[in-house]
Amino acid sequence: MKQKLRGYKEITQTEEEKAVGLHAKAIVIDGSNVPIVDNFLDKSITDGYFERLEAGGVTASNITVPYDVQADSKQALREFLEHRQWLARSSERAGLALRADDIEKAKSEHRTVIVFGPQNALLLDQQIDLLRVFYDMGLRVLQLTYNTRNFVGDGCLEKENAGLSNFGVELVEEMNRLGVLIDLSHCGERTTLDAIEHSGKPVVFSHAGADAVFSHPRNKRDEEIKAMAEKGGVIGVSPYIVFLTDWQSGPRPTLDMMLDQIDYVSNLVGTDHVGIGSDVNDRNETRRAWYIKEFPERLGKTYRGDYPEGFEHSLAYFPNITRGLVARGYSDQEIVKILGSNFLRVFREVWKP
Repeated sequence: MKQKLRGYKEITQTEEEKAVGLHAKAIVIDGSNVPIVDNFLDKSITDGYFERLEAGGVTASNITVPYDVQADSKQALREFLEHRQWLARSSERAGLALRADDIEKAKSEHRTVIVFGPQNALLLDQQIDLLRVFYDMGLRVLQLTYNTRNFVGDGCLEKENAGLSNFGVELVEEMNRLGVLIDLSHCGERTTLDAIEHSGKPVVFSHAGADAVFSHPRNKRDEEIKAMAEKGGVIGVSPYIVFLTDWQSGPRPTLDMMLDQIDYVSNLVGTDHVGIGSDVNDRNETRRAWYIKEFPERLGKTYRGDYPEGFEHSLAYFPNITRGLVARGYSDQEIVKILGSNFLRVFREVWKP
């Protein structure tokens, strides 16, 4: 007998047991999210992030540091130090991933590791040599642009759709040389395709969707997804609702909409190139919760939150994705790849051993 679960199709008890076992066995990697890290907050607040990772069975998490995507090198260095201090204070349960082996070791030790992945190249202050400085601080993934134009190329919201600049080409080459993974989630179409062409290593869209399923400036067109896959990369399909549906009308989105995205990309380029990128932003969600509590009368009738039913804006709900994949008939091997092995393969190929 099948039971109806929130946010996705019915699942049998046998499928439930299979999903729980697979999730426990798998290396689970979240392609991109934003925790609360602030030395002025109580340790219990900042470490709540690790509790949600543990509840969701997440092995590794690529986090946005610095939080401000417009940060210059000075601010970014300050936040890198702050995040390293955060991990040092919590060394018994978490660490910093510098090599792919660190992720596998964390899984064997029932711990979690954090990947430093800034969402904009502005922290380099147009100086290629600063990439090495941040690499030594732990940077292992870097987005070239964030929605708008910078000195590397165009973001996805720029109307001109220019490609990589000369500096951008130089940066791609240096990232390949050092072992920093290129993330093109927020890049414009031409910048994305230019970066893929110039890179000698796989690239990722750490958190995005397929534009063919739901048209949005942040979702990737088929040509971009195919080019990424041909280079050996991965797209972290995101449950963030603006990538799934017109959230301002209709019923609340469900996790099935995210699974539809996974189905589409899997059919387009194969499951070897699919991962998960939650795009959960604890800072935004916490501020929103405080606002709702203080000003409930100001909420509009269309308020639905940022994540679909079945995910609920927390990494603790990661196992529901596994349940959904089992219910849709993905094989054990495919599910393990989607949950994290695909990202791990790319990390191993790009990062230095």
